Amino acid sequence: RPREEKGIDAMKERVQLFANVVLFLMATLLLGTFQTSLWFQVVGYFPGPALWVTCLIYVSLFRSTLETVIFAYMTAFVLATMTAMPEGLLMVTCLALALSAQVFKQRIFWPGASYSMLICGLGALFFHLFYWTASFVIGDLPVSKPQIIDWLIEALLTPLAAPILFPVYHWIDKMTNREQAADASARVT
Repeated sequence: RPREEKGIDAMKERVQLFANVVLFLMATLLLGTFQTSLWFQVVGYFPGPALWVTCLIYVSLFRSTLETVIFAYMTAFVLATMTAMPEGLLMVTCLALALSAQVFKQRIFWPGASYSMLICGLGALFFHLFYWTASFVIGDLPVSKPQIIDWLIEALLTPLAAPILFPVYHWIDKMTNREQAADASARVT
């Protein structure tokens, strides 16, 4: 009997993990769709916040490195249809952003909205910097005219969404019985 319960518990954990990943990918898809389609219909060509970055940053901050790497690649796969960016460069850029957020978290971390805003703003800016750099290093067609003003505006608008979206992400974790990583505690090293 106890052996059957362990098997049921293990199956339940896998289903909850799968549900968690699917919900985060759906959030990425919805936020990316909002950014690439609806934003232009409402505001025009004014740069908008990179809402999907908040999802990737959240996973980077509160998951293990392996889970972060897998989610970064899945994020690139989900976003591939929403951009003209080559898939390989998108994957490299998402991975670089996710791992950079984890490295930053290892050096400086505090719980709260101000930290999520800071890291999401930096993430929105560094996404473009990583893409720009990767386009020169491994791309066939380097970015020759960087839109620096647009990048800065996006980096300033993205943090405004973090205090709204991070509680939604916490709710997803709570609904799927997903615990945050144990090392997510306040520190500066």
